[in-house]
Amino acid sequence: MQVLILMIFLFFSALAQDRSELIITDQRIQVSGYTTLGKFNCDFSRMGMKDTLKLNSTGDLRKLEFIIPVKSFSCGNFLLNNDFRATLKEKEYPNALVTVSNFRQKSGKVYCTMVLDLVGQKLEFPDIILEKNKEGLSANLILNFDMLKLSPPSKFGGLVKVENQLDLELHLGM
Repeated sequence: MQVLILMIFLFFSALAQDRSELIITDQRIQVSGYTTLGKFNCDFSRMGMKDTLKLNSTGDLRKLEFIIPVKSFSCGNFLLNNDFRATLKEKEYPNALVTVSNFRQKSGKVYCTMVLDLVGQKLEFPDIILEKNKEGLSANLILNFDMLKLSPPSKFGGLVKVENQLDLELHLGM
């Protein structure tokens, strides 16, 4: 009898736990900022992939890693591309690494841990909320140049300056 009660308890507790899988088909990272002349966007995307992530998994700590060549960021034109690459010290740090792991679902929201390794600085964000939308999941972070131990770039003797704040958007397409 005790064994039967234990089996029923284990069965219902397994059902009560919210476990599900996500099929990720593309990854996109966009960095946005403002200058005295207006807004800029630089992005990286990887399409045509397929990866399965398990939410609330205790045994499988699945993670996604983006190894991003800094030269692969596209900012719209070659001048912005060159400035962005110089700001991120492409020659010294040719790759950026973004690791997204520990996917979990609580109260209908998906959370994860994100580690950003950029220009020799490693930043960890332990409780990022991934918003669900019709294309997949996305998260937004606010960074600044100080966090990366960089100075905001300026051009033409300070006439064109980049603001200290950068917006980073991570999108996981499904």
